[in-house]
Amino acid sequence: MDEEEKIANFSAITGADLERARQYLGVCDGDIDSAVNLYLESGGASLDGGPARSVTPVPEPTVVDNDDDAALAERLQREENQRQPESVRERIAPRTETLVEDFGYPHYMSPSIPSRRSLPRSVFNQGPEGLPRSMHLTEAQSRLGQLFRPPFDIISNYDIDTAKIKGRDQKKWLLVNVQDVSDFQCQVLNRDFWSNEAVKETVRANFIFLQYSKDNFDGQSFLSYYPTSNFPYIAILDPRTGEEMKSWTEVPAPEDWVMSVHEFLERFSLDPKSRNPLGKMAKHKPIDHMSESEQLKFALKQSLGQDPDDSEVASDLSSVSAADSIYEDNSIEELSSSFRDKGKKKIEVIDLDDDAPIPEPEETAEDIFAAIQPVERSEPPPDPTTTTRVQIRLGDGSRKIRRFNLSDPVRNLFEYVKADFPETRGRHFQMISTDRKKLIEFLDQTIDEVGLRNAVVLLEIEEDE
Repeated sequence: MDEEEKIANFSAITGADLERARQYLGVCDGDIDSAVNLYLESGGASLDGGPARSVTPVPEPTVVDNDDDAALAERLQREENQRQPESVRERIAPRTETLVEDFGYPHYMSPSIPSRRSLPRSVFNQGPEGLPRSMHLTEAQSRLGQLFRPPFDIISNYDIDTAKIKGRDQKKWLLVNVQDVSDFQCQVLNRDFWSNEAVKETVRANFIFLQYSKDNFDGQSFLSYYPTSNFPYIAILDPRTGEEMKSWTEVPAPEDWVMSVHEFLERFSLDPKSRNPLGKMAKHKPIDHMSESEQLKFALKQSLGQDPDDSEVASDLSSVSAADSIYEDNSIEELSSSFRDKGKKKIEVIDLDDDAPIPEPEETAEDIFAAIQPVERSEPPPDPTTTTRVQIRLGDGSRKIRRFNLSDPVRNLFEYVKADFPETRGRHFQMISTDRKKLIEFLDQTIDEVGLRNAVVLLEIEEDE
């Protein structure tokens, strides 16, 4: 690269005129990089005593010989010192801060307390301790605080990993609610949904409930595994696998949500001993289809006055089955006699005088069921204080929802089913609540007393023999 080209490049880079470019290139022996650095460090000062190109005013330079590099360096250093005050910057003051709070644990930050402290406390961002007195709330603000208070009475203070362990131990599903404090729909969820008593009862009985803010540590950790941009977010998780089983991204109606959740609980269970969905009712095998051993068992149960499905004598009867293959016929007969003697009951002799009342035979479950007649009634108008909706579900998954008065007896459910379900006509059926109550035993109690408010009832129809 020739000298003219270097001068042109220096001027293009620095904006200096050609004469000043020659001066700096001459001082740096034609090294364009060194010349540019020197120009920028010196603020574009002229090396022949002319005005500097820099905007910052500098003292008038001392005229020196362009060839004296040592004098030039000394002059530039002196000018730099004159532009800066002769003072030493103060040292950065040391300070001590707490990165995480120990919450009473000296060596570990408990993840069990949701970090709602990432945002300032407000009516719409409250903690379990409530709003601090230092906020000096007005009466109206205090009422709003109570109205939009999160449901701390049902919230479990766990991080998601701890909650999974608790869920597996207690055989409960995880119910997670992630909120955006700045979204008013999340506040509506606290005000109208989580405050509903039916919702709270369902959550307490079946779930470990977690509520996170999307801005705190637990919320961000949860969203890294279950990403969503729609809030409020509600989901049911399997504590064993972490799988999202069901989710909502809008504020649901409490009654609809409760019914939906009970339907989910009917289909799925964490208890390996449960049957989901429920199987059909047990039926006796026809006698002519039984083996000799089964017929003997059946006869023994009948002779002992026991129900053939009663498990109390199951162990005794199993010994009879074993005896069937070991002993001869006369031995089996002796066993039968021993069991018959074991099952004998004392017989009370009643003196039938003319004045003594004759005891009436006890009414059986079949008699009670047969006495219920199909009755068609008009559905009551909706009123949350006096009515409720009951969902009746069949074994094939179909369902019907009807409104009843809370004061109606359970008998009305049977009358409605007999009148409105054609598949039940002329057939025996059972109605079972989700907590395994056989409703035939509560005919004279009210729907509210039996706990059927917003409930799901399973209708099991016996097969014809």
